[in-house]
Amino acid sequence: MRRLDNRVAHGLNKRIMTAIDKNKIRSAFDRAANTYDAIATFQHRVCERLAEHFPATLAPQHILDGGCGTGYGASLLQRRWPSAEIVACDLAPEMVRKTQERGIHALCGDLEHLPFSDARFDFIWSSLALQWCDPAQAYAELFRVLAPGGMLACTTLTTGTLHELDTAFSGIDAHQRLLDFHPVQQTREAFYKAGFTDIRIIPETFITLHHDFRSMLETIRGIGAGHSGQNRRRALMGKDAWKTVQARFETMRTPEGMLPNTYEVLFVFAKK
Repeated sequence: MRRLDNRVAHGLNKRIMTAIDKNKIRSAFDRAANTYDAIATFQHRVCERLAEHFPATLAPQHILDGGCGTGYGASLLQRRWPSAEIVACDLAPEMVRKTQERGIHALCGDLEHLPFSDARFDFIWSSLALQWCDPAQAYAELFRVLAPGGMLACTTLTTGTLHELDTAFSGIDAHQRLLDFHPVQQTREAFYKAGFTDIRIIPETFITLHHDFRSMLETIRGIGAGHSGQNRRRALMGKDAWKTVQARFETMRTPEGMLPNTYEVLFVFAKK
């Protein structure tokens, strides 16, 4: 278990029903692009952990970073394999611009509809982006653009993520505030169904720590993760409801006096 003393959180006020409103996701991350890296400590650490799992003998020539954000992960890949061709894509134009500022070739692209030809890459990387997608469609697209013999390395979130928030808001109203995180076996089966083989999934728990409830919510908005749900809540919660939620969260303070958020991360490796 890894505990990160920062104010980063990911996923509040999100919702997947039959579909996610990609326009809302795009707009939210566009707004967050300029401040994202300053507060995305958790996301950066997950990128670093993903890179630590690569075998020393891995030497790809054509790499895709799918859902690149500001290009932090692509920069890790560039340092690891400076002679490789690295292409990054993201749904949000401002995130693409930030990646381009790092000197990395990037373009707009949806993981469910990738703008690349079949078998274009021999290595695909994607960190903490797939939870925003329909698994069947996104995994099939990743398989399509991966060359035979190529490798996929990605991270996504699974059940148990943000269970503190789920508990604090439980029964307050009928609004669903978290993504529909999939269990490990369902994730594994979805990758198999897409055609991948040699699937290896490594679960790891991360805990972020927050000084107070308000700053936690502000940080979530600051990384663009506050407006993606279909059927977005139309009315604000009442004062009494907010007091109840905050009181519940206060009971969860750590011995050090911090408010925790738990992230259950899956590190997934597969081949074509």
